Amino acid sequence: MKDFSIKLLFKKAFKLKNDETSILSKYQINKKEQLILNFKNIVFATFIIFLLNAVNNFFSNFSYSLVITNVCCILFAMFWVTVSKKNFNAARISYMLLCCISMCALCYIEGFVSGNYLFLFLFTIASSFIFDYKETTLLISALLLIVLSVVFIFSFTPYHSFLQPLTAKVEDVYFTYNIIATALVTCIMSFILLWQNYNNAKKMAGKQKFLNSIFNTSLDAVFVINTSTNIIENCNNHFNEIFNFDSSATFNKSANDLFVKNEAFKDFEKSLVGKSVSWKGELFCVSSSGNIFPGYVSVVSFSLENLEFKKVNILDITEFKKAQADLIVAKENAEKAMKAKSKFLSNMSHELRTPLNGIIGTANLLLDEASMPEQQEHFELLKYSSEQMLNLINDVLDFSKIEAEMMRIEKTTFNSKDLFNKINSLFSSQFKSKNVELLLNIDKNLDRLLIGDETKIGQVVNNLISNALKFTEKGNVTVTAKLNNNDSHHASLFVSVKDTGIGITKKQQKLIFNSFTQADDSTTRKFGGTGLGLSICKSIVEMLKGELKVKSSEAGGSEFYFEIKLELQLDNKKFVNEKLLRTLQSLENINVLIAEDNNINMLIARKFLKKWCIASTEAINGKEAIQKFDKTKHNVLLIDLEMPEMDGYETIAEIRKTNKDIPVIAFTAAVYDNIKTDLLSHGFTDYIQKPFRPEDLHKKIAQFMPAVAG
Repeated sequence: MKDFSIKLLFKKAFKLKNDETSILSKYQINKKEQLILNFKNIVFATFIIFLLNAVNNFFSNFSYSLVITNVCCILFAMFWVTVSKKNFNAARISYMLLCCISMCALCYIEGFVSGNYLFLFLFTIASSFIFDYKETTLLISALLLIVLSVVFIFSFTPYHSFLQPLTAKVEDVYFTYNIIATALVTCIMSFILLWQNYNNAKKMAGKQKFLNSIFNTSLDAVFVINTSTNIIENCNNHFNEIFNFDSSATFNKSANDLFVKNEAFKDFEKSLVGKSVSWKGELFCVSSSGNIFPGYVSVVSFSLENLEFKKVNILDITEFKKAQADLIVAKENAEKAMKAKSKFLSNMSHELRTPLNGIIGTANLLLDEASMPEQQEHFELLKYSSEQMLNLINDVLDFSKIEAEMMRIEKTTFNSKDLFNKINSLFSSQFKSKNVELLLNIDKNLDRLLIGDETKIGQVVNNLISNALKFTEKGNVTVTAKLNNNDSHHASLFVSVKDTGIGITKKQQKLIFNSFTQADDSTTRKFGGTGLGLSICKSIVEMLKGELKVKSSEAGGSEFYFEIKLELQLDNKKFVNEKLLRTLQSLENINVLIAEDNNINMLIARKFLKKWCIASTEAINGKEAIQKFDKTKHNVLLIDLEMPEMDGYETIAEIRKTNKDIPVIAFTAAVYDNIKTDLLSHGFTDYIQKPFRPEDLHKKIAQFMPAVAG
């Protein structure tokens, strides 16, 4: 989090620098383009000089000179048209070679007295226009050509022409013309060179002003040190501001005096002396007044005039550090509040479920016993009301867990067809009593093992069916379940619950998935409910990577449906003998040790165990349970988690010291995140939630029948 936050801060802080860089590029001169422009201007000027010479040679009837000047004009025109960045080097050398050869040829034909050699000084000046001083090889080559041409002209050319005899008057005219042309072109070139230097100086001054503006308006404190002396040689205004230095007092100060000497400072100090070594990190900075503040420091190397320098940037991160500290405190407080909320939910669940366990258990016992018809009706009402109350408590607790982001999806292996058969059994009596038909459209491919959260999927489907039954007075509710293979390892489970009930308008469809919301107030008054069911279902389906949707019309009933992706259990074997469980009525030859401190819960558990022909040993706390466990042989242990003297966790720890294989079922009313994983890690084999349904307890104990029989 720290690294990410710092990067985010610096990204914002250095955005101005990126903008400055893009603006700075406008001030930079493209050297090559400038040289090409100079070259084209020089070639054009040379072309004009040779063109004038060609005209003069034509009227003077100097055929040899005319041929040379005409060929040169054509070649200079070609240079001007075809020059580009790709052939620039070859074009420049070819130009200088052509100029030198043509001057040597003209001097040899027209004689030394003609003064054509004066143009070589012009070409020398031209070379300073078309070659950069860094292009050493090219520049030396061009000057060498000029020197060789001068040597040739002064050593081998005749004083007077013998091919084109000139009178003394004509020779004077030629010499005067060449001097004037050379002087004129030299002056023009010198003026251009001076004007260019003036413009470049203006641009450099503007660029320097711009750089100074960037330097002094930077969000960083910036200073430059000489690596040989470690002394500050330059700094920006912001540096003086945050370190409280007088601008005159900054220079000749050591960089070491600016920072607290700690472990990080050692790495920073090494970067100041290492050549071409960069560094960045956090340091504590010390101002001239002794104020210490945190800074993010970066060191960059650069060279100037054969000297090594280091540019050091310091970003004051005091505010960021304060915000980071506040964030850590807020996070710790939030985690404490989350833990407190989790503990509260667990305690509340325990306190609510424990008396409910007694109510529901008593109702089930009374229903199993002989009674008068009117009493049977009262017992049914008692059971229904208590189970409705349990559903409401479960909704509130589930909603609280979702709000606190404490609900987790578990992965267990289950048979999807069995899941829907259980759901059918659960609702069959309720639909029958209301005279509404429950239709199941179950895909034959559904009879296979899947990996997912069976409990959460069942909770969603149960809630949707319960809602459909609640809002359907007559007709039917159709449950459709399909399994489509996506690939060899995954399948998509599609579930739809369609009813012929009151229906939902389009406006109401946008609201029903909101917490504490039903279609309208009359719905709440008539049908009851908290308005949390669909909100919880929607959240669970989203946690399962699906989406709960609805299709409905006000007169045509409603359909709620979703599709989720699940893993396939490739080893498609059942882990529990479901056939045995379905046919099993009594569980003889099993001795269960039950540890429970609540008398009502103990009474209810004892009654059911007796009905299933299970022998039981009772203990009211963990210490007594261990004593009785050591004296008598037991097949299964049923242990409450919260007991006096020694709780369930301490009890299982002692038992596992002597027996690591005996099945131990946690008997608990607590609800918290990853409860099953936590209990398994403590040594429990399984767990059952209070209040429990008799069939659930029967199933949990019956799971261990094969082990007992063996």
